[in-house]
Amino acid sequence: MKILILYFSTAVIFFSADAVGLRLLIKPVFERHIAHLFADPFRVVPAALFYLGYVSGVLWFVSVPALRAGDPVAALVGGVLLGLMAYGTYEFTNYATLRDWSIQQVVIDTTWGGLLTGFSAWAGVMIAKAVG
Repeated sequence: MKILILYFSTAVIFFSADAVGLRLLIKPVFERHIAHLFADPFRVVPAALFYLGYVSGVLWFVSVPALRAGDPVAALVGGVLLGLMAYGTYEFTNYATLRDWSIQQVVIDTTWGGLLTGFSAWAGVMIAKAVG
């Protein structure tokens, strides 16, 4: 039951925070550089699969070990590192291979991914500890 609380709380926090971050931080920068590549309409199913799978990975690699250790700070640090690696992989690969990709996209999205993942992992562990 504690793992379900951890998953649900982490997913809700991650999705909610990312909805705000995408709108205010990421979209304006991406529109400036690669608006011509945007899918119209937006593809909901791949996005949902990403969120569900990514949160599962956060739990597997970061949140569950931190919860078992009773160490929310470990979730924060591990989440930041995991987010930097995951988002950085996407961003640096695109920067290396796609003509219109900018270093501004790399820096903003990689930083956002680290902060978002770390905060979501930390908050999920805090909620699971408080409820369970």
